[in-house]
Amino acid sequence: MVLLPIEKITVVGLAGVGSVGFGWAALMLAKGFQVVATDPAEGAEDRLRSAIVDRWPSLLRMGATTAASPPLDSLRFVQSLAEMATLSDVVQENSPEAPEIKESVISEIDRFLPADRLILSSSGGVPPTQLQSCCKYPHRVLLGHPFHPAHIVPLVEVVGGEKTSSAAISLAMSFYRKLGKKPIHLKREVVGHLSNRLQFALLREATHCLASGVASAEDIDAAMRWGLGPRWALMGSLMTFNLAGGEGGLESLLERFSDDVQRWWDSLEPTRLTPDVRNALILGAKELGAGRSIREWEHWRDEALLDYFQFRAAHPYPTDFDENTTDARPNLESLEKGART
Repeated sequence: MVLLPIEKITVVGLAGVGSVGFGWAALMLAKGFQVVATDPAEGAEDRLRSAIVDRWPSLLRMGATTAASPPLDSLRFVQSLAEMATLSDVVQENSPEAPEIKESVISEIDRFLPADRLILSSSGGVPPTQLQSCCKYPHRVLLGHPFHPAHIVPLVEVVGGEKTSSAAISLAMSFYRKLGKKPIHLKREVVGHLSNRLQFALLREATHCLASGVASAEDIDAAMRWGLGPRWALMGSLMTFNLAGGEGGLESLLERFSDDVQRWWDSLEPTRLTPDVRNALILGAKELGAGRSIREWEHWRDEALLDYFQFRAAHPYPTDFDENTTDARPNLESLEKGART
């Protein structure tokens, strides 16, 4: 089955419009797509329209659009999955993170969406092989897992199942790039995908250190904010590890410190969410919140993320390359000279 080519995708269907769906809808409208959405919750359409208006200033600031206000005439809300699927060129599913719900939703979409069109799931935990098992056309079912807030954070994890075609993977990557996203392709299915595994490995150790009294919640988060986080935001953990080896890189570091690294890994202890550990986390979160509401923290986060991504745009990674320009990749030697002057 030949899939509908990227240049013919103009209408995006959204199945479910909670917090993730809000971000997808706003971004897709900003990028010039028509959006057809459905959600069984009472008042879902009004909440969606309000959320798009609320997110529009961020999209303007990001340069995702130049329109002063969202083109709400390009948004259509319908009452059923069947109608949404029939009208769509591609569907992004955002239903609750429960396997039985997602299987039911995707099975219904599969019944009515033409076989040459992608079904993309925002699922952070349900494997694509499980989702496509209930479909007549499993070749076009895969994950496109975004990160909060979905209209700002560029990363999308693309994960195929056992029956997903290579053409579907390629088309999904192109679709997300067209949205201005930075998709990554996971070569095989693992529990939690990739980024959540990295995130929760760190969260598990942070929880252990908090619950066992190693440090306060404030100091644990300060270790990330002022030490690890800034470096990892620029380079990622593997490149940071590589640079720690000096001129010899990672090979030199492992020759000298592999026993120490292994000892540190071996000392990491399993952490269970016992009542005491849960209570420590809740108290820690209250300490960090400093009396401000979640809404206030979300607003601060979103504004700071916009500043950060503007900084990243002005400071491209040395191996980044914009295929839409003829500019060469940033020259490492010139960067090094600039750092010394």
